[in-house]
Parts: sequence; structure tokens; C-alpha cells
Amino acid sequence: MRGASTLAGVLTIPLTLADGTPFPAPDLAIFLASGVIILSLVLASIRLPLLLRGLVMLAEPSRKAEEDEARVAAAQAAISAIENAQHRLAQERHDADIYAAASARIMDLYRERIDSRLQQSGDTRETRRYALVERDLRLAGLKA
Repeated sequence: MRGASTLAGVLTIPLTLADGTPFPAPDLAIFLASGVIILSLVLASIRLPLLLRGLVMLAEPSRKAEEDEARVAAAQAAISAIENAQHRLAQERHDADIYAAASARIMDLYRERIDSRLQQSGDTRETRRYALVERDLRLAGLKA
């Protein structure tokens, strides 16, 4: 809180006491509290970097592989659910081809996500180049 509670406490000092006499030196109390806050901030800002100079931070373990695996599993579950819903909704309808086309488009999006996750796990130069080209083409489409 960087001294906020100290300053709040000092600012709650009453101007007068219960018997009506003025409180002795409220300005001095506010000045001292402000001085202590500023001094502690300055000292911490100077001394902390000196204390941490030789500290080496350990690298955190990457959870990217687990995240990619979970995203692929979620996309596969979505594809399965879409297939089931498409069959259920299109059953005995004269416009079943619309359901098939719409579900195919949605499933293609999920398959692209799966492919991109699997390609990222390999992370070769060709994969990165492909991603850059795809990004440039998408930007061209957005600009149009």
C-alpha cells in the first residue's frame, strides 16, 4: 500500500481534543508520516536493486505442450459433437445438404486449429514461413 494506511491514520487525527483544546502539533505528525513514507520508498528503490543484483531467477516450466494437447482434444471433441448434431438435426429433412455443408465448414475451422497446433509443436522454419504468408493474405483480405 506504500504508506497509504500510515497517511490515512495520521490524517484522522482530530483538530481539537475532547475538551476543546487544539491538538498539539498535527502538522508535525503529518510531516513526519509523509517523511517516513517518502524515505522508505526512496530507500527501497535504491537498495532493492543492489540486493537483487546477484539473484538468478529459475526458468518456469513451460506448459505450452499441455495447453496444445488440451486445445487439440477440445477441437476433436467439438468436431465429434458437430457431427452428431448435424446427423440428428438433418435426419429425414429435405434440406439435409444445408446441414452437411454448414457442419463441414465449421469442422474445417476446427481441423485447421488442430493442424496449426500440431505444426506449432514442430515449429520448423517452413511452418513459421507458412504462418507469415497466411497472416499477410488475411491482412490483404481485411484491408479489402
